[in-house]
Amino acid sequence: MRKLLSFAAAALLVLGFSAGAQAAGYVLLDKGKKAENFPAAPKRVVVMDYSTLDTMDELGLSSAVIAVPKMHLPKYLEKFRDKKYEDVGGVMEFDIEKIYKLKPDFIVISNRQLKSHEKLSKIAPTVNVNIDSRRYMDSFRENTLLTGRIWNKEAEAKQLISKVDTAVNRLRAEASDRGGKALLVMFSAGRYSAFGSGSRFGIIYDAFGVAQADGGIQVSNHGKAVNSEYIAKINPDYFFVVDRDAVVEGKASPKKEVENTLIRTTKAFKNGKIGYLPADHWYLANGGAKSLLLMVNDIHSVISK
Repeated sequence: MRKLLSFAAAALLVLGFSAGAQAAGYVLLDKGKKAENFPAAPKRVVVMDYSTLDTMDELGLSSAVIAVPKMHLPKYLEKFRDKKYEDVGGVMEFDIEKIYKLKPDFIVISNRQLKSHEKLSKIAPTVNVNIDSRRYMDSFRENTLLTGRIWNKEAEAKQLISKVDTAVNRLRAEASDRGGKALLVMFSAGRYSAFGSGSRFGIIYDAFGVAQADGGIQVSNHGKAVNSEYIAKINPDYFFVVDRDAVVEGKASPKKEVENTLIRTTKAFKNGKIGYLPADHWYLANGGAKSLLLMVNDIHSVISK
């Protein structure tokens, strides 16, 4: 049985690439006790992770993709709805029998599919490239280099990383110059969850350089449950909202429900500094090259008002 590699192991490709393995048509993804070879430049890839799909597209590798989960496919990746790409369902509930019948030579997953890694790795070599939110930008760079190295596009991958780094650094400098503190929440089923540094949305503070309105938020996958009284008390200069219902329910939450009477008392509301962050690239595909550029633009459009 093939061993599914965590990204921490897979990323060793960047540092420990084996020339001999490359010549044989394989790349070495792990230098540890159970080193394993994966196919170089695979041509039939099932991509379950939208961030990787994003980066592969930016690197001109869409022709290697044979199937994706189309149920919640981000709008900016709409080209992959084309019938030439097979639909394997959703990112959480997918058709594993269909994946088997497609006979892929490589499968890319994230933590959303981690519970099925053993079954998938029996079908084809499978690698997990989940973004580590505690080291977001480093994780993005490693994933991008990994993709570039597998498909012999390392130079292009480095150029793509440089493009993203430049945009992030510019935003960080602007955030420092403008000042102000932010609160980011996810809104779902009428409830708010706040996220801080090191969380799945912590990039806004850790990489983009926007100061936190509440530095005491503990890291958790689902955030800190808060209410509008809390938000009014914190009184952020910037208020960012990721509307989960736009993905899960298929329609955006009513604005009047998000911006209730108490939210309208905040500095963010009074100064027009509320930003709705599209769930497509903040919730579904955060960590891809294009999604990161979109995320930078989302924050810039609010703090620069």
